[in-house]
Amino acid sequence: MRYLHGGDVYRDRVEYDFSININPLGMPQECVKAAKEGVALSSARYPDYRGEALCRAISAKKKIKEDYIILGNGAAELLYGLCQFLRPKKGRVAVPSFQEYERALVSAGAELSAWGLQEGDGFALSPSFVDSLQGGEEIVFLCNPNNPTGRVIEREQLQRIMIRCEETDTYLCIDECFLPFLGQERENELSVMQELEKYPHLVILRAFTKIYGMPGLRLGYACTANFSLLEGIRGVLQPWNTSIPAQMAGIAALQCDSYLTETYELIAKEKKFLLEELADGLAEKIYLSEGNYILLKSRRDLKERLLEKGILIRSCADFRNLSEGYFRIAVRRHSENKELIRRWRSLN
Repeated sequence: MRYLHGGDVYRDRVEYDFSININPLGMPQECVKAAKEGVALSSARYPDYRGEALCRAISAKKKIKEDYIILGNGAAELLYGLCQFLRPKKGRVAVPSFQEYERALVSAGAELSAWGLQEGDGFALSPSFVDSLQGGEEIVFLCNPNNPTGRVIEREQLQRIMIRCEETDTYLCIDECFLPFLGQERENELSVMQELEKYPHLVILRAFTKIYGMPGLRLGYACTANFSLLEGIRGVLQPWNTSIPAQMAGIAALQCDSYLTETYELIAKEKKFLLEELADGLAEKIYLSEGNYILLKSRRDLKERLLEKGILIRSCADFRNLSEGYFRIAVRRHSENKELIRRWRSLN
């Protein structure tokens, strides 16, 4: 299987990794401590295969019913489980977007129905998208904010899409993994987690990976009010799919409110810095993003040249509807961002 993502720091000399959209603050120390305690417990017991303590903590934090939640070894495992259970003949993805939606569909034998986001619209989802949903696909995947573009789908548009999917008996999976980076107020505006009971075809994906800086622990969850769908997904997942350290780190993470505030403030400040620097002769074009990452156009050999300088960025040439010369960079701490800009400017 060809690796299609960022974060491959194992085959090159990488000092600064801007290819993955992970919280630059790193994992909260409360989570590190909890994970270490989980390692000690792991010698004597299996994980709780349903992760009930973590599900209770998510339920209390997100104000949704505990039995709407299913845990996964990262959100990616759950979208694969969703497709393996549903076995759709065709699935819709608005592209460019996270490539695992397509791979999960194909792995389940489905045909991809790709809806091309237009560069002239800044890769925003057009209002005509909802009209195109006529029941020809059994499932639709949307990412909010989208990856790699960083564009969001506003609540009013999401509402129309959710209604249309119910009318056409179409499952709708909305990936909200990057939403917490936008700050609590904006997250509340855009999240549809409180709409689950109104829309039985709705599935929401969330991950601890990005916002809590724990990609190596692998922890995510899906939520839906559709109990037959939940049980179907459980039926295709392996038991004990989330480890004791991951579950305990997740419980600790949900108590780290000040960490989230610090994250949002850092991302807002540092993205402004990066945008100003990129616009000063580095990027050919910069696209509007509300995410903790920036999509841009630049010289085609940028990734290779920066890698020579010890910096890894994400080439977006392998995303559907993008090509050579498109790149995504994550927003990091100020010292790292300054080093990225310094080494970038040193390229001849």
